[in-house]
Formats: sequence, structure tokens, C-alpha cells
Amino acid sequence: MKKEFFITRYDVKAENSFALDDNIMVKDGLTTGGSKMLHNFVSPLQATVVEKLLDAGMELAGKTKLDEFTAPGIAAETCDILSGAVGAVSEGACKIALCNDVSGKIRRQAPENGLYYIHPTYGTVSRFGLIPTVSSMDQIGIVCKNIDDGFNALGIITGHDEKDVTTFPQKSYAYTPKEGGFKIGIPSNVMELTDEKGRKAIYNFTGKYDTEETELKYFEVFAQVMYILSSAEIGNNTSRYDGVKFGYRTENYTGLNDLYTKTRTEGFGLDMKLLSIMGAHVLSRQNYEAYYLKSMKIRRLIKEHAIDLFSRYDAIALPLKLNDPDPYKNSALYAFATLCGLPSVSVPLGSDGGIQLISQVKNENSLFGICKGGR
Repeated sequence: MKKEFFITRYDVKAENSFALDDNIMVKDGLTTGGSKMLHNFVSPLQATVVEKLLDAGMELAGKTKLDEFTAPGIAAETCDILSGAVGAVSEGACKIALCNDVSGKIRRQAPENGLYYIHPTYGTVSRFGLIPTVSSMDQIGIVCKNIDDGFNALGIITGHDEKDVTTFPQKSYAYTPKEGGFKIGIPSNVMELTDEKGRKAIYNFTGKYDTEETELKYFEVFAQVMYILSSAEIGNNTSRYDGVKFGYRTENYTGLNDLYTKTRTEGFGLDMKLLSIMGAHVLSRQNYEAYYLKSMKIRRLIKEHAIDLFSRYDAIALPLKLNDPDPYKNSALYAFATLCGLPSVSVPLGSDGGIQLISQVKNENSLFGICKGGR
């Protein structure tokens, strides 16, 4: 039986179409966020990225399935389910797909299915019309089969938007592959944690470039910092789903508190419940300094380390997964770009699986050039 990756699908030509994860809004269309909580929510607005792609002459192929609010889940039943965006592009149903990938699940799955994933610099793509999950980490990225198609689409959707105050003032961005002179850092402390296949993929791909072993500082706490901060923001962003204003509402309740409790219990899945509870815990008076504030300080140190790294390297190469299958530990591989708002590209390498390339803010052209094979 063929797996269906779409929630809503339209009859358009695949070669000029784009798909959207169902947390990106289309005016007057159903937008569920992959959650029972928004099972009947009809969007009153159009996402900026949708407007830009439609204005450029592309057609909407449909809305794809996703994990609930694309939250960084750790529940076993969600971690290995193939992303709808990856599935739709992989089966040729659309040219590109847009989605938000906080945890790194899509960045891992895309190369495993022969696709690229472009995670742009935070602030270059408007998030107006994206259902917020982790506001300081949310970023709309692109799944594509051809790297040129992906960067062409990125050039369309980037640029300042008055509706999103986090966007840079720059009106537009031109993406062309930078040529030559690339130096790539390979973090030895991460490489020793991956398997032979992962190491082979890194060294085979980077062999034609100037490479140097380096250290990715604080890697051992990347996952902890990302989950602590993301749970705090998720707790805040999900507080609006109370059964009063919009979305799902429980049928039987005895008072306002009972309405809130039953609505959220019935409306959210396991990952959202776990993250919301964790968010309340780390933001509580007795835990705020020990967890949240400390994580914010470490995030600052990680960003400072990123500035130092990219003063020496055009890109950092990381494997797609560690030797340990634990999804929580593996999320550390993607937390660097997520926490620092850095651009990254997940690159498919056939039988070798793939690798992840990360660069400094607004340096997508170097990543583009490396992907194209420029030396």
C-alpha cells in the first residue's frame, strides 16, 4: 500500500510546484499543525513565503503531514516516521517542499532519501504565517532533489518582511555558488562518536578540499541546552491553545480549569505534553536560574564559539547521526545550527548516506559552492 504524504493535495504539475508542511498557512485553507488541537482551524491569512512563491509563478501542490507542531520530539512513535515533506519530494509529487525543522529530523531524513535540505540563516526568511513552536529557533527551510532548484527557491522566499520583526533589513538575497578556496573544519570530538559509515561519508566528501581537524566546543551539552530552551518556548507558545478562542474544545467539562485541563489533555500528543511540562519545570521560580538562565548563558558561549570557528573555516562538516541511536543524543548534531541561527545544508551521498555542512551567518553561497563541487 502506497504511503500518503499529503493532508491536502491539488492537481498541479509537479515540475513547477511546491508543497508546504501543514503548519504554514494558506488563506482560507485548513492548517492543522499536525495536531488534534487545530483539527478545524481555517487560516485567516497567507504566509509570506506562500505569497512569494505564488507570485513567482509556482503552484501549490498541497499540504504535507508533519509531527505535531514540528516539536523536537523524543517519543519513540514519532522519531522514525518519514516526514511528509521529504516523502512528497522523494516520490516526485512536487519540485520543493517548505517546512520548519527544529530538532534536525528532516535534516537527517532528506539525505537518507536522496534529497537536500537547506536550512537558511535565521532572519533571512519571513516566518509570518508559520505556526510558532520555538520562536528563537523556528526557520522555514527547503527540501529539494536538485540543489540549484533549492537555492533558486530560497532566493524567492528570502528578504525583509515588515510582518516579521526578526527578518534582517536586507530586501533580497542573491544565491550563487561561491567558487574555490574552501577550508572545511572537521570536529574530531564529534567524529569519534559516529560510526564508520559516517566517518567515511565525511572524509570522502571533504577529501578534495583543504580540511583541518578541530573541536566543536560544548557539543556534549548541545542537546540539553536545545531541549531546555525549546521546551520553555513551547510552553509559552502552546498556552494559547486552551479551548476558548479557537481550535479543539473538549465536549464535557465542569468549569474553566476543567475545560483547560481536558482540552489540552485530549488535544495534545505525547511529545507536546512532555515538552510543555518540561517547559513549566525549567521556568519555575526554583529552577529558572539552574536550568533556563544557565542554558541561555551556554547558548551565548556556543554562539561566540561559532564566530571563532568561522573566522578560520568556510564550513564545518558533521555526520547525519551518531553511533548511538538515541534520538535525543543525535539531536545534538543539528542543535549547533539551530541554536546559533546558522545556515546549513544536508547533502545526500548515495550509499555513504550523507553529511551536514554548516557555515557562518549569511554565508549560504559558500555552502552552495561546496555542494556544487567548487574547490
